[in-house]
Amino acid sequence: MEKIKDNIYVETGFLGCNPCFVVTSNGIIIIDTPQKPSEAFKWRKEVQTFGDIAYIINTDHHADHAIGNYYFDADIIMHENTAKRLDAERFRDWLRLIEPQAESVIDHYFVKRPKFTFSERMNLYIGEDVFELLHVKSHTEDETLIYMPKKKVLFAGDTVCTNALPSLRESYPIDWLECLQKIEELDFEVLIPGHGKIGDKNSVRWFRKELSTLMNRVKERINQGVSRDEIIRELRYEDVVHSKYPASLSAHFDQNMNKNIGRLYDFLKEK
Repeated sequence: MEKIKDNIYVETGFLGCNPCFVVTSNGIIIIDTPQKPSEAFKWRKEVQTFGDIAYIINTDHHADHAIGNYYFDADIIMHENTAKRLDAERFRDWLRLIEPQAESVIDHYFVKRPKFTFSERMNLYIGEDVFELLHVKSHTEDETLIYMPKKKVLFAGDTVCTNALPSLRESYPIDWLECLQKIEELDFEVLIPGHGKIGDKNSVRWFRKELSTLMNRVKERINQGVSRDEIIRELRYEDVVHSKYPASLSAHFDQNMNKNIGRLYDFLKEK
């Protein structure tokens, strides 16, 4: 676990996203939760040494961001469409794949419903800290950015990753590029990505270039008259984000790669 600034802590070593927490005078705010039960229980014990947990905020509905809400006793805040897309059976199936020995958790698992949802933006004033929750369409339709203007820190979720492109299969690529440009206009010094090491504004520029380059490659093939199936077979990017998952899931992520490129094709062809 890494102390980022003052009262902000991030874990970048777990399987999945980077869960974070902020220690305030009125309780701890967790941003995303660990997905593996063994890591979640260990992390919960560590977090609770700083005080009581007040809220959990999820940056999207994917398992590596939200499945771990189950392990914590706290009110949950998320975008209204994140709440609609949480699926207990799907999450149980995922737990069986990543940590099958956690049978007691899997058998009793259920989705904890949020205490609060929001549509476009929501501000939280907890102690001396301000959390601005901003809805964007990027990696998914229901992404949430958490901006702490006083601390000049941005929790970007999978809207920005510093190690590679994440999954694109549910993405909105055109909106995503526009969103990244707007993120660069925010006044922040530290960027906490959904995956990868802690970054800054240069990380956003790098990520935007990576996404734009891949989109241009797809666009070029479309203009050359190459079919959707051929483009999907031809184009790939290194899936660093999922490189630590069990080898048994390699076929799953190979199929996802096809969906990633297909998603770009569909949006760019329509444009």
